Amino acid sequence: MNFRSENKIKMEGGMSTMTDLVFLLLIFFIVISTLITAGVNIDVPKSGGSSSDKKILEVNINDNNEYFINEKKQAIRSEDIENKILQNIGKDSILSLYGTANSDWEASVFIIDLAKHNNFKLVMNSEK
Repeated sequence: MNFRSENKIKMEGGMSTMTDLVFLLLIFFIVISTLITAGVNIDVPKSGGSSSDKKILEVNINDNNEYFINEKKQAIRSEDIENKILQNIGKDSILSLYGTANSDWEASVFIIDLAKHNNFKLVMNSEK
């Protein structure tokens, strides 16, 4: 009696798919490494003049979302802030926005929108 079967299962793994995967990973890392070392050149604008030529109008927002212009002690309501800024800002002036960490972002966005609609140059800063 011969109990051997003719159908034997081969337990060998196919190496061709593994080599394909290794070569794809190798190509991926070569491409990524060349992109990283190449870098991106950024043209930084150069100063055309001294910064003292332009007037800077400071708008401060405190923790209670009250507006102050040029460090004055009197708070300005949000309804009146646009008129006050338009009265105090000049032709080549820069609007500098200072906010605190506890002020609402809506108060800052209100000033940013105001500057955008009036084509003011805007600089955003953290609290002093």
